[in-house]
Amino acid sequence: MPEPRRIALVSLHTSPLDAPGTGDAGGMNVVVVGLADALTAAGHDAEVLTRARSEAEVAATEARTAGGTRVRFLEAGPRASVAKGELPAHLGAFGERMRELTPFDLVHSHYWLSGAAALPVAQEWGVPHVQSLHTVAALKNAHLAPGDHPEPAERLAVERMLVHASELTLALSAAERAAVLDAYALPGERVRVLAPGVDTSLFQHAAATSAPRPTLLVLARVQPLKGIDLAVEALALLGPERPRLVIAGGTSPGHDEYAEALRRRVHELGLDDDVSFLPAQTRVQTAALLREAALLIVPSFSETFGLVALEAAASGTPVVTTGAGGLAESVPDGVSGVHVRSRRPEDWAEVMGGLLAQPGQLSALAATAARFGRARDWAEAAADLLGAVEQLESDPTAVFGERPVFLHAHPDDESISTGGTLAALVHAGRRPSILTGTRGERGEVVPGELHPLEGTPALAPHREGELARALDELGGVPQTFLGAYSDSGMEWGDDGFARAAADAPAGALSLAPLAEVVDAAVAGIERLAVGSPTSVVSYDGMGGYGHPDHVRMHETARLVALHYGVPFFAIVEPRVDGSGAADVAMPLLGEPLRRKTAAMAAHATQLTVAGDPPRFTLSGGQVHEVGVVERYRLVG
Repeated sequence: MPEPRRIALVSLHTSPLDAPGTGDAGGMNVVVVGLADALTAAGHDAEVLTRARSEAEVAATEARTAGGTRVRFLEAGPRASVAKGELPAHLGAFGERMRELTPFDLVHSHYWLSGAAALPVAQEWGVPHVQSLHTVAALKNAHLAPGDHPEPAERLAVERMLVHASELTLALSAAERAAVLDAYALPGERVRVLAPGVDTSLFQHAAATSAPRPTLLVLARVQPLKGIDLAVEALALLGPERPRLVIAGGTSPGHDEYAEALRRRVHELGLDDDVSFLPAQTRVQTAALLREAALLIVPSFSETFGLVALEAAASGTPVVTTGAGGLAESVPDGVSGVHVRSRRPEDWAEVMGGLLAQPGQLSALAATAARFGRARDWAEAAADLLGAVEQLESDPTAVFGERPVFLHAHPDDESISTGGTLAALVHAGRRPSILTGTRGERGEVVPGELHPLEGTPALAPHREGELARALDELGGVPQTFLGAYSDSGMEWGDDGFARAAADAPAGALSLAPLAEVVDAAVAGIERLAVGSPTSVVSYDGMGGYGHPDHVRMHETARLVALHYGVPFFAIVEPRVDGSGAADVAMPLLGEPLRRKTAAMAAHATQLTVAGDPPRFTLSGGQVHEVGVVERYRLVG
């Protein structure tokens, strides 16, 4: 028996206690609870972490799922329901609340919002992060329903980052795995299929009963993606002896117009006595509806799996579906249901009517469906999850790819802000490289024997030598200068941030045309001969603490990333950014921290390093701890 683990399942935007079909709750909620309860039953200390939406949830300390898994509500943002589109503003706060908890042994995030908040925390804890997307934005956009809105570019960028940075990405179906690989170009061994299970104690095949009027069932949130209007149109073609249609599920946030149009269409077709709308159902109510239905109708434009179809099969209820995406796997054609290869209502009516008119064929399909649906339970799914985790080898550097390029303005920045990351990348066998904007020749020099170099022509070559020694300490990172740009200099503003010096020379980096600097950066990458970069790393939009050369390198880095079509990661500067909000956290343990400290010490004109744990003093006298975590934000 595997050793008990402390496992966090993160479901930020929807509570596992919400009934599927309400608000944003759907099949994902079923998966989270199914896995969590199976892990709890197997003796693991599993918890589901979700965002608190009310005073009562904030105060709840003993909330549990039906299977006994603890649900912990973390306060992030208002104590109220928040639209999914507004939740990114609260991810940092959710991550901070996670950091206050006793570290878990494994973090499994469900949906991209959960991963964006939880990944850097898992990285800081030094534990594996497993990501389940549940819906792949690129796949959804490729099969967009009429009237639906495409997923924003921000979500696609974050999903790409998550699947690269996580130790493992789990897909619900082979179709979802293929979509992830196609959209985000991941190494195949880091994306695996974890097929969901079924609560076989709840979803069971009951003996067939004769009903004067058969029932067709749609179990779905009301939204364009689910294609419920197609079921209504097909029903109208079945004639006066048609079956009844039950549509069970709440309206998804933001889709009230679609729901109203659906009800109007029912009325226009004269189906008011034939179509019933039910609210979201409990799990017990859902099981009862499935047992009573003759057919489950799933006309979705796309599904990563279609868990309700598997539950229908376990209940002995055949499914009529599009077979789109993962539905091809959750509904094997001719085994647990029938695929309709078009979206013509006439074709759907023909299939539904044909099955209802042949009781023998429908009964045989129900029997094979039941065998298929009961073949896998949640205990097996949970065991597969832990088996996959046992094979993981943590590599937090994966998010940057094989050839990341770091753009820095002056010597010593690469060591102070990113030295640990660079050392970790080299240790992992990756090939980082550095472009440096200037020699830092206008910078201050620390007091002591090197101070006479300040303001002299000898400072620039001396700092080139310090940089070379620092790069050797980091593992021999290739580096080149952009060209002959000079240090712009700076002065401190009243707000505590740096600003451009009034006497910046004509050749200063911050005064050079941006397009020219970008061309110089691309040329520098070619000189390094390391190949096209897989990501670009530089300062944030404020240049960390405001230095004009830092700002210019940020602007350059963003355009270089755009030129190569790769992600751009902005450094989160702990000396000036107290929020700590990040998408990627690189914990520095052992060798990377030692190498970073040694590289910083090589910049003897700019800072001094001393103490245990080590601290560094800048030329202006500011004292800081040597960071043991380096953080980055993914910038769209």
